[in-house]
Amino acid sequence: MGAPDEAGAPEEARARALAAVDAAILAFAGDAERLLVELVAVPSVNPLQPGVTASAYEGGESRANELLAEWLRDAGMETHTVEAEAGRANLVGIRRGTGGGRSLGVNAHIDTVAPQQGRLADPFRAERVGNLLYGLGTTDMKAAHAAAWLAAKALHEAGVELRGDLHLHSVVGEETMSHGIGTTAVLDAGFDVDAVIIPEPTSGDDDLFRLANTAAGNYLFSLTVRGKSTHWASRNLAIRAGGDGDAVGVNAIDKGFYVYSAMRQLEEQWAFSKRHPQFPPGAFIIHPGVLHADIGFPAAPYFPDRARFDYLLSFPPGETAAQIRQEVEAHINAAAALDPWLATHPVEFEWIDTWPPAYTDPSSDFARVALAARNEVATALGTAPLDTPQPNGAQSDASFYEARGIPALVCGPGNLLVAHAADEHVDLGLIPATARMIVRTALDWTARDRTAPDRAVPDRTGPDDGGA
Repeated sequence: MGAPDEAGAPEEARARALAAVDAAILAFAGDAERLLVELVAVPSVNPLQPGVTASAYEGGESRANELLAEWLRDAGMETHTVEAEAGRANLVGIRRGTGGGRSLGVNAHIDTVAPQQGRLADPFRAERVGNLLYGLGTTDMKAAHAAAWLAAKALHEAGVELRGDLHLHSVVGEETMSHGIGTTAVLDAGFDVDAVIIPEPTSGDDDLFRLANTAAGNYLFSLTVRGKSTHWASRNLAIRAGGDGDAVGVNAIDKGFYVYSAMRQLEEQWAFSKRHPQFPPGAFIIHPGVLHADIGFPAAPYFPDRARFDYLLSFPPGETAAQIRQEVEAHINAAAALDPWLATHPVEFEWIDTWPPAYTDPSSDFARVALAARNEVATALGTAPLDTPQPNGAQSDASFYEARGIPALVCGPGNLLVAHAADEHVDLGLIPATARMIVRTALDWTARDRTAPDRAVPDRTGPDDGGA
């Protein structure tokens, strides 16, 4: 069977193609579940995850992609390896189109977070309970790999051709934003696409297949406040009238909470100054996650001479990481200048890592195509149609496609609330539904003429390059 516009009226041909592919999706859904179980069984924990012994998981991402490559070849896809870092190989699967149509990518990261203690004694041994499959990586995001394979397999078995190429980019490193060896490495290797769907978990219990075109940026950073150590019993001389004040000692915790209050004040200002039309008021936050203070070892009988706060903040599309750094430092330094000790012992900043915001024009041609596909599948499952794409609750590799002008949308199986959780699981019924959404997007998008690509033009709401 050819592309949907090759025989008869386009709508009739599309309906015949979809009926054939949907039947194949139903026929091979059990195999997609088996693939997911096999992928979970390969420990592909990101070796840079906090608390992980890297050597315990070296090569796991590559082994998972080797397994997936075998399945993709069975589905009629050619496969390629991109290995920007030894032992951490990305996989690219391609179903070649007949020519002239736009290409579509499906991006899914093969790395997972670290295992946690939960209901499963072995998180790599998937367990089915009713229609739920438990196991590490089921939701985030190996169910997406299974759905992408199922879409390709169904197209292959039904004999339905696309005008443009269909790619699967199975990438490493996403959980630690190591996009330079993952998604960006794949694009640098020449595996470019005209648009991409990223099936990260966007399906809540009552809100299936939220289609997202934007996500906040984030920045991980720390600030360190220095003090002056002395005996704890000298506190009255350091802070009470009649003593020698800072000359005696300076408790870094006291000064740290002065700085914390200034940061909290900035966060409160952001509720009014950081706005984006797709995000609710107050969406952009400055989260204090870690506080540590001591003199080099934990000991209460001393004034601690250092206090460190670790923060993670979020910021809207249209602002750059460099602008955010400058704003935060200027605010804290202005507050510190009013304190005699901090004025001469400046707060020390360490800007650790940033994830740029994501933004694809919600009125673009690709957004309309993907939204129609999402609505067709979601309404069949009893979920209300969406009028427009929505913000996403988490960052994804969409940012790094968009940085190159490639429109990227996020929509997939799994519930974000159970991602990174001890009892991670996925509703198996969402895998064939995701495959149906991918197929519909692919049929309609690749039917469009590639001479008029739908590339995003960066504007005030678009992503930046991180500014790091």
